[in-house]
Amino acid sequence: MSNSLSFNNIKKPWIHLLKGRKKPPFSPLIRNLLRLPNRPGAYLQSTDTDVLLIEQPIGFKVQNDMHALQIKDELALWLITEEAVPLQFDDEPGRTYFAVVQNTLEDFEKIVDLRKGTIQFLCLDPYGYGNERTFIKAAGTEETNIVVLNNPGTVKSYPNFKFTVKKNITHLDILSDEAHMRIGMPATIEDTVISPTDVILSDSMNTLVGWANASQVDGGIVAGSFMTGSEGFQVDSFGSGEAWHGPSLQKSISQPLKDFQVEMRCKFFSMNHAGVGRIELYLLDANGTRFAKLAFKDIHRYNYLQQGEARVGPHIGGTFIIAGSPPNPKQWDYFTGILRLSRRNGKWEAYIANIDGVHIGVMEATRIDESVNADLAGIQIHAGVSGTNSPATMRIQQIRVLKLNDVSGSKIPFIAKPGDEISIDHKAKSIRINGEDKIKLKDFGSSYFPIKRGDTALMVIPGDAVDIEAKVRGVYH
Repeated sequence: MSNSLSFNNIKKPWIHLLKGRKKPPFSPLIRNLLRLPNRPGAYLQSTDTDVLLIEQPIGFKVQNDMHALQIKDELALWLITEEAVPLQFDDEPGRTYFAVVQNTLEDFEKIVDLRKGTIQFLCLDPYGYGNERTFIKAAGTEETNIVVLNNPGTVKSYPNFKFTVKKNITHLDILSDEAHMRIGMPATIEDTVISPTDVILSDSMNTLVGWANASQVDGGIVAGSFMTGSEGFQVDSFGSGEAWHGPSLQKSISQPLKDFQVEMRCKFFSMNHAGVGRIELYLLDANGTRFAKLAFKDIHRYNYLQQGEARVGPHIGGTFIIAGSPPNPKQWDYFTGILRLSRRNGKWEAYIANIDGVHIGVMEATRIDESVNADLAGIQIHAGVSGTNSPATMRIQQIRVLKLNDVSGSKIPFIAKPGDEISIDHKAKSIRINGEDKIKLKDFGSSYFPIKRGDTALMVIPGDAVDIEAKVRGVYH
């Protein structure tokens, strides 16, 4: 019988599991009792499931005292984690726990001194999990599509859904016999169904045709030139200058917009701490005046710290809606993400996020400012470096300008269009469309629900509008 374990998806071949593992046969239960005076016994009020503690004796060999010190450090680096991570035992195939280690550094030192000891794994989630099962159902021809999920475990399990949208939808329902999940809003026969946006400009940045040279940028000069590459616009030459300098181009849009959304997808990173730079997107009125801006930059030569900006108004006297870094700045270290700025009836909304499968390092903010009311007539891009500093790697990969349509009254907007991907994770309680958090779409009366042991039939509505992929893990006491 194999005698190894994996923690945080890492195995240590020099560790041998010794006999004496202490682990309850099932998740510990706490019976909450109500006792009444002068009445024998008690009433069972409720039952809670307690945390699961697994104690695993281990042994190993060391060559000398120096090797023993290395082993202690290796144990600490491996076993001390900030959150629960997967734990697997070879003699429990197909079963995963999620645990943190309770041992202290002193415990590790004692284990190394004795060449054996006990690791205490604390599972705050007291259940074991089986391998993930996937259930696929293509979009049907009827309004309702039924998918049957199987939970092989002994405990209810929360499913995870991915829907690939085949046609425009205003809502999506998942219904079981006991619960339902809804995002969006169904349209009645009296409602007007509309697209929330119209695409005015979508530039994949694979040609310089249609772009004209710009003459001014904030706090610097225009110099050098852009060129196209496999990843969009990149800088061919920054030119020269004592402060910020680099190329800048501008383009008109086909119609002036009062209510709009402007998006830029870009890549920004530095191979070392010395790289600095900035990517900027300006919003232009009919006279070519810059009245708002999105920017992503690194101004630190000796520190790897990316920053985002969203500004309303001019360079001098304008107001920043976003300025700075997310709570975890490391999430922007290698940025391949989106910057977005929109205005509707004087309400400005800014959004910046890195995209790594899902949107991370999200910064978003809203501001009411009716004083900056110029119509959007064009856009201007700029990439720059300051002085003689080494430039960061910068790519402008896509620019989109959208007209925001009026969705008031009896108008019901689409929430997704063909090609979009909707993810609803009932365990994580998350709703995403194309990786972006869309929790606001959740209907107030709906809920994230588990499925019971065995087969569960779920109805998906509209069943002819989405391909279904559902994933379930068996959960065990």
